[in-house]
Amino acid sequence: MKIAIPSFLALVALSTGTSLLMAQDKPAETAKPKTELRVVEDDGKAQGNPAESWKKLAARKLEIFNSLQKLKKDFEAAKGNEAKGKVREQFADLIREFQVEIEPQMVELAPTVYAADAANNEAAEIVMTRAFNENQYDKAAEISAKLIAGNYKTRFVMQTAGVSQYALHNFEEAAGLLGEAVKNNKLDPNFAPYADYAKTYVDLWKTEQAIREKEAKLEGDQALPRVVFETAKGKIVIELFEDHAPNTVANFISLVEGKKYDGIKFHRVINGFMAQGGDPNTLNDDPSDDGKGGPGYSIKCECHDPKLTPRMHFRGTLSMAHAGRDSGGSQFFITHLPTPWLNVQKEAGTGGHTVFGRVVEGLDIAAALRKGDKIQSATVLRKRAHEYKPEITADPTAEKAAPTEDKKGDDKKPATETKKEPAAESTEKPKAEDKKPEEKKEEPAKDEAKKEEPKKDDAK
Repeated sequence: MKIAIPSFLALVALSTGTSLLMAQDKPAETAKPKTELRVVEDDGKAQGNPAESWKKLAARKLEIFNSLQKLKKDFEAAKGNEAKGKVREQFADLIREFQVEIEPQMVELAPTVYAADAANNEAAEIVMTRAFNENQYDKAAEISAKLIAGNYKTRFVMQTAGVSQYALHNFEEAAGLLGEAVKNNKLDPNFAPYADYAKTYVDLWKTEQAIREKEAKLEGDQALPRVVFETAKGKIVIELFEDHAPNTVANFISLVEGKKYDGIKFHRVINGFMAQGGDPNTLNDDPSDDGKGGPGYSIKCECHDPKLTPRMHFRGTLSMAHAGRDSGGSQFFITHLPTPWLNVQKEAGTGGHTVFGRVVEGLDIAAALRKGDKIQSATVLRKRAHEYKPEITADPTAEKAAPTEDKKGDDKKPATETKKEPAAESTEKPKAEDKKPEEKKEEPAKDEAKKEEPKKDDAK
């Protein structure tokens, strides 16, 4: 779920069309494209002056845009493949200049420029996009709201605003923003699913809030268990849903108390989707088997237990990764935003990952986790006064654990470069890293999550 930082190239595509670069005409031999790039001249005033540097870059960007518009007309008027090829080459050189020289400098300067001038919409859009791509949805929502209030409603702003509000559990507001984007044709198809997700989650969130309110009143031995992960980035405190997934919680607590998570890495992180960890294979020096390990046994997916009420996936949800139903073990994932494609579909008796907890402290730390980050230590902060011994079965994926490369297709999600589903102990299926709103793209999806789904690599 990642968004491309500036909307400039998208604007170019919309204004010029794609025929110029994608034309199938076979040009007579064309020279190799030039690699030397035009450098924005500095008269000395820009040095050490971000505002002046930004001004020059923005001016050159506008020049490039105007030149591309002219080249479109030149291309249409050109006679013969050789003439068209020359125009195409000029077009490519200008795009390359923007991508290699202008854009990187503007991205680097944007935070400073925006801090000094919050009315600079272009800098604001870049800062907003960066925040979104780093799972900082509160910041992205704040900036996008200011841009919209100023009637700066680009496709990227509208998408970011809608999905950010969705991630923050403001589902009615998200539905309104995304609905407006759809109406005005400002919602990329990759983000389209979020418009429906937001509507669906309005009632799911009300149910979840009622449950959380009751849980907050539990005291003494009835209070829900809690565990803390210590990481180099800070603490993550997780409350466990023992009343809704008792065996999964028993398994998790037994593993924490057995120090099975100490030193374990998050081996799969997809911004805009989830962070997956819990594989003991990450303790060795062979990265090829990461995502394929477990505790040597499996537990059943309690989200399918007719005697239990399954919880849904929201932001900061702790859920079991698996390689198929009833194949979970030690791998888990923490979501960056609500992931409906991972919810169990009771009516159909399909899908689903068992939700067994949520982050109650350190949500910003969970959002900042990256592949390779370690759980330095995992500790039980509190639990109920009984033994936590899970019911287990033989690991159905044990014979499939031969190291194989992660499958590339399971990183899909609705574009927030957006979606997908964690796989059982493999967290391989959320390839949470791949979906987010377009140009923002990235996350576990179900159809992108299936759509991406956290799973065990060996299950694939």
